[in-house]
Amino acid sequence: MREAILDVSYEDVNLERRGLAAWITIDRASRGNSFRRQTLDEIIDALERITDAPDVRAVVITSAGSRFFSTGGDVGDYWTRYRDDMVGMRAYERALEKTFAEMIHCPKPIIHRINGDCVGGANAFHLAADIAVMSTNAKLQQVGTMIGSVGGFGPTQWWPQVVGDKRAREILLCCKPVSAELALQWGAVNAIAPYDKLDETVQAYVDKLAKGFPDAMRYTKVAVNAPKELAFREMTQAREWLSLHFPSMESREGFGAFFEKRAVNSEPSWKATDTGHVTVAPYGGFSINCTSCGATYLPEDHKFCGMCGDELPEPGKST
Repeated sequence: MREAILDVSYEDVNLERRGLAAWITIDRASRGNSFRRQTLDEIIDALERITDAPDVRAVVITSAGSRFFSTGGDVGDYWTRYRDDMVGMRAYERALEKTFAEMIHCPKPIIHRINGDCVGGANAFHLAADIAVMSTNAKLQQVGTMIGSVGGFGPTQWWPQVVGDKRAREILLCCKPVSAELALQWGAVNAIAPYDKLDETVQAYVDKLAKGFPDAMRYTKVAVNAPKELAFREMTQAREWLSLHFPSMESREGFGAFFEKRAVNSEPSWKATDTGHVTVAPYGGFSINCTSCGATYLPEDHKFCGMCGDELPEPGKST
């Protein structure tokens, strides 16, 4: 029955009805409310259910606690799960893309209740939402360029649309933290409130939206989302680039430092590019074959085989 469509239990997410709104709450406070593949799949399922649920006129997306809305992707999870599984990493990234597609395609308006700091890829939630209400104790911050990654699933496409080109570049390239007050000033959020008044402010938007006409509301979302829709092509390109870049020395150093709780060091990556290479192949292309043991596709700058230790032929002379 359609009335029972929201009666479902998840592991990472809570879905509940509060009056005329359906609330999706990421419940992983012990992990900074970071999202893993399962978290994304549960959010997608919840949004699909909400689309068909009667007597739901708005959606609220938030998370548990007051410290973090989300620290973004669960680095510990995909560092251990995907570091040697590029196919799995690509599938995880497709789930990210689908999550934000479901948000902008949801026929019911979505309010992002930003209960705490919103870090990295988690910023795509408020950028994809229709309304954003932010706690005054929270901040928005991208971290990609400082950990060898790119906010390619929403932030790089949508920040410029929301705050303008130069502000977006400072947020994305310099990882500038954006306070609640600055987010409101720049138009990144609709309202800010102290944490103890956050639900009251969110409810005021739910009440306002609930008075609108459903077909008019749905088509208005479609029309206003047109520029966001255009960005999905670049998001697909970003997915492919990020999948190829994940094994690079940049990603291994950035995510590894985060996982190992140590300072990040970008100098080796700069050294690779300064010598004409890229961080996916810091010691040259993979074209050398070892004539002793038969190992193939070894780096062109290597003088000795990493498999048998014998001297390698010069580039262009391998058999």
